[in-house]
Amino acid sequence: MPRLLPRMFDKPTLSLAALALPPIKPKTGTRSTCRLPINLRNFLAAQLGCQPEASDDIILSFAASADRATLNKLARAIRRYSTARAHEAWTECNLAVESFVQARQRGRLVVLCLRCARVDFADSASSEHRRNGCVPITLVPAGAARADDAGVEEVPEKIQRTVEEFRALRMAFGLPHFDLDCYVRNEQLTLMWRPLP
Repeated sequence: MPRLLPRMFDKPTLSLAALALPPIKPKTGTRSTCRLPINLRNFLAAQLGCQPEASDDIILSFAASADRATLNKLARAIRRYSTARAHEAWTECNLAVESFVQARQRGRLVVLCLRCARVDFADSASSEHRRNGCVPITLVPAGAARADDAGVEEVPEKIQRTVEEFRALRMAFGLPHFDLDCYVRNEQLTLMWRPLP
């Protein structure tokens, strides 16, 4: 079964557009949305004076209606944010979005373990990460295949919601969530988090 090992390195400075999940192709009666990485969304909400739980739409519309001085200030803040992040230690796993789509279509379990720093595509993945110190998160549940899944457009958004739920649950129990986040670039899904102690 494929396993993905982490890379630890200093990240290059990235633009806001490069960090956003791709727009979701609209289904009938819906509109396309933009999905910002969670850490970037929280940063932008703080910079714009929005509620910490502000949605992507609120943040983007707030920025769209801001005056030039506010946008210049925001651009400088984003550059500082990106530069600071580039000098911090992060663990990340990169995998083609298509591999998650195929796993979902086949109903295969996909588990990310933050301690082992790998993504496992196997029915045994859940039991493999029950030992002390493992911090597993199920990205795609077994038997997840459904006829209404939209594929490549839908899966990154589902994984981001799973990451948000993981973070919220860990916070509710007073546990660290290691700033787990995800974004898509060049059809690769990147999962990133702060290294575990």
